[in-house]
Amino acid sequence: MKHLLLALLFLLAAPVVAQDDDLSDALEAEMLALETATRQIRALDGVAVERAFPTRQQTIEYLRDAIDEQLPMDEAERYHAFYVALGLLDPAIDLREVYLTLLGAQVAGYYDSDTRVMNVVPASGAMADDLSLSEQIIYVHEFTHALQDQFFGLDALLESDKVTDNPDRTLAVIALVEGDATAVMNVYSQEIISRNPLAALQLLGEGLQAGNLTLPPGTPPILGRELIFPYEGGMVFVTSLFQQNNNWDSVDAAYANPPTTSEQVLHPQKYLAGEGAVEVTLDDASAALGEGWTQIWDTTLGEWYLREHLATALPRSDAFQAAAGWGGDRFQVYAQAEGDQLAWMTRLVWDAPPEQAEFEQAYAQFGETRYGGPSEANCWSDAASALCLNVTADATVIAQAPTLAAAQALVGMAVPA
Repeated sequence: MKHLLLALLFLLAAPVVAQDDDLSDALEAEMLALETATRQIRALDGVAVERAFPTRQQTIEYLRDAIDEQLPMDEAERYHAFYVALGLLDPAIDLREVYLTLLGAQVAGYYDSDTRVMNVVPASGAMADDLSLSEQIIYVHEFTHALQDQFFGLDALLESDKVTDNPDRTLAVIALVEGDATAVMNVYSQEIISRNPLAALQLLGEGLQAGNLTLPPGTPPILGRELIFPYEGGMVFVTSLFQQNNNWDSVDAAYANPPTTSEQVLHPQKYLAGEGAVEVTLDDASAALGEGWTQIWDTTLGEWYLREHLATALPRSDAFQAAAGWGGDRFQVYAQAEGDQLAWMTRLVWDAPPEQAEFEQAYAQFGETRYGGPSEANCWSDAASALCLNVTADATVIAQAPTLAAAQALVGMAVPA
């Protein structure tokens, strides 16, 4: 099963409601010119692609069917638990409905790597004889995906066994793909604005500035940040690769050797230096929690999700700084069959001892803020849950569970004797 974000970003398709021969000659010429410009900017001489023009309502209906098929309820609940365990999402949120609303309102175009079709969703409900500036930019972005697919194979990249079921690695790979396309559309935007400075005002008037995405009111912050990060953080990452030789060679090479962690995207110098994650293992601790508990996640948390977790109780700048020394981790989530209760634990390792100490100091502040007081024996608790921190010479262990005894049991399981 694909990661939720991956499935929604790359497996979207819609019925064709207009064919290329239904377009005006002027619009056909404009789209061909945009494809030529994209090839030149990206330095990939790909072939033409089929186009489709679904209405927004048809797109929404197809998205609902796609989510039902690709994200069945039990799998959506597992991803929901991932966010809820880390304090990132209100338990009452329906993930599938949120994503349907988010994408149904915002999607203006997408490339479907299954059918290899460029989908253009007309902003006005029908195709005009020309594209607005924002529609041109979106077209360039999505045609870049078509070129990526032709030269690098998006499905093979995104559906690798190493990527699926690992949210952090998935986020890193998507950042390469979306950062690449965002960089190309930004170059196109800058070229347009350099020829006509008033185009910048026109883009503002159309509600789009290149590189920025708008989200519907009420979108849970974590889902908005997770959706936007591959575009904005990915563009910084891709730009860093481009600047190595002032050409696309390093970016092209990254498709054969994609980033494996969000840390590499956040700190491109670590990717360029070949610094990957330290492998960390944890035994299944279901037995320590008692009867009825099941492990539903055994994965990597990664720097990006770690700092988002920290930011639920710390200023974002402090959270980012504390997570920046991340070297590797193992993260497990447990669910109780009855009662909708969750527990989790993680074992983290660090790039250097000072960074471990910095994180542990920050996490103590996290615990005090979250639970409203100092720890007792490195644990914080209230009537709903307990959080424990255990420090060893080479790792930091954290566990949260519905009771203090359960959190202490998890910490004990995660610290080797």
